[in-house]
Amino acid sequence: MLMRKKTKEYSYYQEFIEVSAMAVSAAKLMTSILADYNLETLEARLKELHEIEHAADQKKHKMMSYLYSDFLPPLEREDIIDLAGELDTTIDTIEDTLIHIDIYQIQKITPAMLKFMEIIEKSALTLDEAINDLKNFKKSKIIKEAIITINRLEKQGDSLYTRSVKKLFVEQKDALTTMATTNIYDRFERATDSFEAAANVIERIVLKNS
Repeated sequence: MLMRKKTKEYSYYQEFIEVSAMAVSAAKLMTSILADYNLETLEARLKELHEIEHAADQKKHKMMSYLYSDFLPPLEREDIIDLAGELDTTIDTIEDTLIHIDIYQIQKITPAMLKFMEIIEKSALTLDEAINDLKNFKKSKIIKEAIITINRLEKQGDSLYTRSVKKLFVEQKDALTTMATTNIYDRFERATDSFEAAANVIERIVLKNS
C-alpha cells in the first residue's frame, strides 16, 4: 500500500468541527420543523434535513479515504474512525426520526416530542463545544464538562421516554396512534443516545492519552 505524507491542507480536527456544526444545524432544523409543524410541507422539509445528512456522509467518506493512506494521523485510527462514525450517526438518527414522523403521517406533535428536541438540541450544542476544543483534549476542561452534561442530558432523555410511553398507553385509546407514537419516541430516544455515544468516544480519547 502506498503511503503519503500528511499535508497541512487537511485537518481531522477541522473536519470533525464541520460535521459537528452540521449536527447542530440538523437539530435546529428539526426543532424548527416540529415547532411550526405542517404535515403538508413535511416532505419538503425532510429534503432539507437530508441535504445536511448527505453532506455529513460525504465528509465522513472523504475522511476515511484520507485516513486510508495517512501514515501519521494525530489520533489513533480506531478513534478517528469511531468518532467520525458516531458524529455521522447523530445526524442520521435525527433524520430517521423525521422520516418516521412522515411515514406514520403524524398529525400532531406532542409536548414530549418538543421536549425530546430540546434535549437533543442541547446535546448537539454541548457536543459541538467539546469537538471545537478536541485539539486541546489533553488539558481541556471544556471537554470534561461537556461529557458530564451530555451524560446528564441522555439520562433526561431516558426518563422522558419512560414517562411519555407510559402516559401514552394510559391515555391513548387508539391502538394505531399508540403504536406510531411509541415508535417515534423510540427514535427520539435513540437520537439522545447517539450524542452520548459520540461523547463516550471523546472520553476514551482523553483517557487513553492522559
